[in-house]
Amino acid sequence: MRSIASGQQGSARSVGQCRVVDSRPSSAQTRPRSSASSPGGSLPIGAARASTPNWFRCTEKTTIRYCAICWRNARKSLNKSCGWLKPFAGRQVVGGTNKLHFVNFSQLRSFYAVGRELSFTKAADLLCIGQPTVTTQVKALEETYDVQLFLRSPRGLKLTDAGEALLTVARQIFSLEEQAVGILRAEGNQISGKLRVGTVGPFFVMELLSAFHAQYPLVQVSLESGNSDVVYNKLINYEVDVAIIGRDYDDPRLDLIQLGRHEVIIFVHRNHPWAGRQQIDLEELDGQRMIFREPGSMTRRALEEMLELHRIRPNLVMEIPRDGVREAVAAGLGAGIVSKTEFQLDDRLTPLSIADHKPFTESFATCLKARQELRPIGAFMKLVTEVSNLKFNQMAAAVLCKE
Repeated sequence: MRSIASGQQGSARSVGQCRVVDSRPSSAQTRPRSSASSPGGSLPIGAARASTPNWFRCTEKTTIRYCAICWRNARKSLNKSCGWLKPFAGRQVVGGTNKLHFVNFSQLRSFYAVGRELSFTKAADLLCIGQPTVTTQVKALEETYDVQLFLRSPRGLKLTDAGEALLTVARQIFSLEEQAVGILRAEGNQISGKLRVGTVGPFFVMELLSAFHAQYPLVQVSLESGNSDVVYNKLINYEVDVAIIGRDYDDPRLDLIQLGRHEVIIFVHRNHPWAGRQQIDLEELDGQRMIFREPGSMTRRALEEMLELHRIRPNLVMEIPRDGVREAVAAGLGAGIVSKTEFQLDDRLTPLSIADHKPFTESFATCLKARQELRPIGAFMKLVTEVSNLKFNQMAAAVLCKE
């Protein structure tokens, strides 16, 4: 079977139920020269080197003849033609056993920006280009591959399943692009670029970031917070580069370093009956009005596991994020829970330890193993290892002093 760009007079190719006839004149002088970027090893339709118009027409589904002089105009026609020709419009190289697929990165970048912001206007601002340009590029990407990436409605945009899948891949591509820029901008042995840090709370990471900035002042750091499940999902979806989380997810893709172990405590309003005490027993929480963190919080999980183990049932009156717990307790709605490391002194609140059955959380620094060779990520994880080893040595020294 001959390629449609083989240059043989009257050659034909059948794809599916479609038959395409190459009606170019048989002449070595008009035959396009070989090119790696063209179908079948020849120049793309519309290559400027062709001195004579080359015509292709579908004999089954349409009588349109495609001029090979102007690739851009031909591609517009191909997008509206029968299905099998569309891969050529997307610059799919065919021929032999290997197939190379190319994507227009300007279109992909526009899609990525719209997918992140779910707004063409915000995406245009992010890319510093006009909104019509963004709209045109996304539409061209959809038409090229005959796929719908967004659901459009008066309420706004929503990604389709195909759009969600493509956004995940695009996020990885442009994350690596940012790292490549950081490498290219590095001066000598100095590390530069960007580092996106996800954390379960600023209290666990600020000392690390201070030490990191002192060693690597050229690295621009951004910080995102959430509970452990939220931060973990951001990490594996390439939305953050490194993460401080509250549990070991037993994920073989992760490089995990333990940072510490933290006691979970109770805190109450200053007018609460427990306010004059320093400790309570776990069983006293039975029936007590309590404010819990949202599901996915390791602080909540640690206490719930201890309560379930001892068959204690508090009265859960509210689920709310970390900052909201503090204000709810200050308003007298119930008792709250927090890691002792995170508790901040407040005249309105009184902290209480659990005397008999103390729950604990752990903290870990982690990154994807596949990305730890990237310089800012590798530098951060190296610093974490040094800090972790230092803390271990200090703890060991303290134990020896007591003996």
